[in-house]
Amino acid sequence: MEITYADVAWLAEAYELGDVWCLTFVWGLDEAEALRRVGATEESIRPLTYEDLDDEGLFPDTVLAGRLGGWTVLIEKGGWQATERDAVRALSAATEVVSVLRHDHATDNFVYARDGETVTSFNPTIPAWRYGSEGPRRFRTAVLWA
Repeated sequence: MEITYADVAWLAEAYELGDVWCLTFVWGLDEAEALRRVGATEESIRPLTYEDLDDEGLFPDTVLAGRLGGWTVLIEKGGWQATERDAVRALSAATEVVSVLRHDHATDNFVYARDGETVTSFNPTIPAWRYGSEGPRRFRTAVLWA
């Protein structure tokens, strides 16, 4: 399913995803393959809308997947599975992944991985503390306030 702006306009609404969410972008995989790589079984993969997930109370145990150009986008409301080490390794095998975790009660996280290896990962509130194969050399940052 190709994602349009209208499909994700709810993301711009006030606090729609809540205090814990994860958005993961996987290059070149279809939705079903991306879901399988984070542990979904074939019989659990089915078409759902965000409203279906919310109405049926399926969050946080369900991942919503859709297409955005050459990327598959995984949306986890109340979850962070796609940022776990094994999931990052599986999702990025023979491709690349960008994942952003917002977690008001623990640590936020940004992950960029390629070919099964974390290239760089960091807490966006402390961007100077990075790890991964390219750690501090990847994605330069600047402090914009004093």
